[in-house]
Amino acid sequence: MRIYNTIKKGYEDIEFNETVKMYVCGITAYDYSHIGHARSAVFFDTVRRFLEYKGHKVIYVQNFTDVDDKIIRRAVEEGKTQKEVADKFIEEFFKDMEELNVRRATYHPKVTEHIQEIIEAVMKLVEAGYAYEVGSENGKDVYFHVPSFETYGKLSGMSLDELNRHRIEPDPRKKDVKDFALWKAAKDDDLKAKAVFDSPWGEGRPGWHIECSVLSTKYLGTPFDIHGGGKDLIFPHHENERAQSYALYGVEPVRYWIHNDFVTIEGEKMSKSLGNIVRIRDVVEKFGGEVLRYFLLSAHYRTPLDYSQDAMERAKRSYEALLNTVQLMDMELAYMETFGEFAEDGEKTGETINLDEYEKRFVQAMEDDFNTPKALAILHEASTYINRMISGSTSRIFKKSLQNAFHTFIRLCNILGLFEKYKRVPILSEEDVRQIREREEARKMKDFQKADAIRDEFRKRSIQLIDTPKGTRWRAI
Repeated sequence: MRIYNTIKKGYEDIEFNETVKMYVCGITAYDYSHIGHARSAVFFDTVRRFLEYKGHKVIYVQNFTDVDDKIIRRAVEEGKTQKEVADKFIEEFFKDMEELNVRRATYHPKVTEHIQEIIEAVMKLVEAGYAYEVGSENGKDVYFHVPSFETYGKLSGMSLDELNRHRIEPDPRKKDVKDFALWKAAKDDDLKAKAVFDSPWGEGRPGWHIECSVLSTKYLGTPFDIHGGGKDLIFPHHENERAQSYALYGVEPVRYWIHNDFVTIEGEKMSKSLGNIVRIRDVVEKFGGEVLRYFLLSAHYRTPLDYSQDAMERAKRSYEALLNTVQLMDMELAYMETFGEFAEDGEKTGETINLDEYEKRFVQAMEDDFNTPKALAILHEASTYINRMISGSTSRIFKKSLQNAFHTFIRLCNILGLFEKYKRVPILSEEDVRQIREREEARKMKDFQKADAIRDEFRKRSIQLIDTPKGTRWRAI
């Protein structure tokens, strides 16, 4: 495979071991998730699916930041605890992910469930000279001293001047403007929201960055294979995380850093100040989860993706074209089973549908830095070929060949998270066959009232009858 590695600033040809260890930064649970969160979640879920398709076992860890300034602020405003706010939005996140066919990670650790491990890591960094304490006996902050780590800036590629301009946490007690918090002494709002924990430095809570160093290495060891997240996390979060982890364990913590680009809204960056935050559930309500997933995979993950109603309408039409092909194959298979009219292997006459070449090209596209738009284009080529073979051919199609094509097409779509919940076309009973033939006869005799009545009876059972040049077909509604 060929993957763009952020820390190398270029592509690498790689070969994974049998087990692939992957960590992806999750949400800060203070609000409903938006389509920027969805892009990261969908893309890395697709990476996982493709690696599993290739035979790897994937240990996938995605954390939840469940104690943070934004969570505490909302908890105080609403008269709730930090835990109540975080738990609510973690639950809502899972609901959104279910709509997008994003499978749960192997582990979903929360920061508040690993406070002791975080404290131990901070103590180790202080003892090793990478961190220092400031404050009084009643409550101390602990900072990571950036100049103590020689290769700070390697991941983001920022120069020393650029790093000095990014003053993230102003504090005159810091030894260097670039230093960042590992532990924060409790403040009034922290106490109100019950977001404080006992520590050697008094009551307080972890800084943001230390959680991922601790959680990733606890569940995956070090070094692990893939660290993923949005492009906005490269600096400062992942830069700081790398520095902490390297200082703790003495090795480069991650083999491949992978970052997805932003979702913009009609050309504008999504932000609360612009009032253009688009929630996942609002898009799902209008277009459906799989259409949103299709849209999110329609651009390469390292390029910006612009959201608009027109773009979603285009995605919907493209998605439905693939769905129609799935249904077309499935309807033909159900017809073959129900009426026993098909060509078996060994017969001299019959058409064969073969998707081997399409599957090979699909895999090549995904092996080339997870090129999902190209993979989708190949699926559409396969779709056109299948449609032509089924609808245009005057010969019968070999049943086994169609079965293989159906399962191959579904399998490739499933790698992209599409049609995972697809409902198969039912096999009909002898009585159903009798009614279908009776309806066909009624249509020939122009007795449309009777034909419509039979059609409506099937519809009551959630079966839609479809008239084609080859005869009656049907599908589940």
